[in-house]
Amino acid sequence: MFLVPLPLGAYIFLEKKYLYLYTFFILLIIVAAMLLSESVPPHYRLTYANRTQLTISDVFVFLENMYIISVLLFYNDKIRKLEVIKEYHNYKPGLSDGTEETPDIVAISKKDEKFVLLFENIRSVIEEQHHFKNAEFTISQLSTIMKINNVYLSKAIKISGYKNFSHYINKCRVNYVKELLQESDIQKVTLMYIYTEAGFSNQSTFNRVFKQIENITPSEYVDNLFRQNGNIQFTL
Repeated sequence: MFLVPLPLGAYIFLEKKYLYLYTFFILLIIVAAMLLSESVPPHYRLTYANRTQLTISDVFVFLENMYIISVLLFYNDKIRKLEVIKEYHNYKPGLSDGTEETPDIVAISKKDEKFVLLFENIRSVIEEQHHFKNAEFTISQLSTIMKINNVYLSKAIKISGYKNFSHYINKCRVNYVKELLQESDIQKVTLMYIYTEAGFSNQSTFNRVFKQIENITPSEYVDNLFRQNGNIQFTL
């Protein structure tokens, strides 16, 4: 029981191969102990009193293991945070992919350069993998996917010009609605199909969010689209 935290410690502090090595090592010890226990002479086997002492000892070892595991998990989180920060400090925005920075990104990078790469990773996960289309998607789910603390994610989103996670993901949804309106044959689809496809759960939420972000209602936006593309019937 005392050896149980070893694989976790190996996973946190050492290379991945040591995780398998220590796991195999512990399994080997367990199998060896089970085989050897059968060959113990009767007069060495446990009495009732010894079993009681062993139970107390086992409880102590179990509690000690729980403490060790909690400490390992705590330091695992600390180590991952330090790795993320180090990666951000080593990152030079706008140079790795050959793209030019917008003025906003330039300003952000000067203020807090270490979070620029994190936001690019966030955008990659949410926008390229279309997680914003899930109406129930939360920052906790994003944290689980990226294995990064919520606080870091929130700060990267705020530094990038958004009020919070909800504001950012709603912006993604509204942009996707506008993209669908531009690309779809709007004679054959409804607005309900458009906003649900973008991740909005109901029309009232969609109308409110769209107005907040675009400063016009969806109907007004569609009317403007009509004027650009000619008078086309669209089912609201």
